[in-house]
Amino acid sequence: MKYQITSQPALEPISLSEAKDHLRIDGTDEDTYLATVITAARKFCEQYCNRAFITQTWKQYPDVFSDGMKLSINPVQSVTSITYYDVDGVSQTLNASQYQIDLSDDVCRIYEAVAVDFPDVQDEKINPITITYVAGYGSAATDVPMDIRHAIKLMISHLFENREGVLTVSSVQNIPLPKTVQVLLNNYRIFYEA
Repeated sequence: MKYQITSQPALEPISLSEAKDHLRIDGTDEDTYLATVITAARKFCEQYCNRAFITQTWKQYPDVFSDGMKLSINPVQSVTSITYYDVDGVSQTLNASQYQIDLSDDVCRIYEAVAVDFPDVQDEKINPITITYVAGYGSAATDVPMDIRHAIKLMISHLFENREGVLTVSSVQNIPLPKTVQVLLNNYRIFYEA
């Protein structure tokens, strides 16, 4: 299923000063580079876990409505809107009374409301459905679980100390992950069926 981020997090779960303390850096010479490493480490850990850490907005594009549709990036805070193209090709917004959101599991699911069927969509339309939602643990760094924050610090160290690429890889699953980072993140990792 296709999905994309539309609003990046307003801040990182690890601040520049926290990263510098962790790396035992005193000066400011590396600040610009380190800021990019912090973001890369956070994105790497998010992708490994299939989660968003700090509040961010995503859009997902299912081809058809189905009962129990899974949202790809979790934890979901809220579903902002569900729009679709009806059989006549007219853009419509699904009323919130027409669906239910289950936030009780690791993976958010959207279900039909009681005694309501999802509408038919135009088959020929590319991306006939758009689900816009907000995901992440919260808008503050302290909302992110401490072991995730520590894993990000360790990933920052790994990326900072190993600036040159040593392997050619095709996906995040093939990148050698420091074992401690892996252990800290494994409890938060969400697996999706292929």
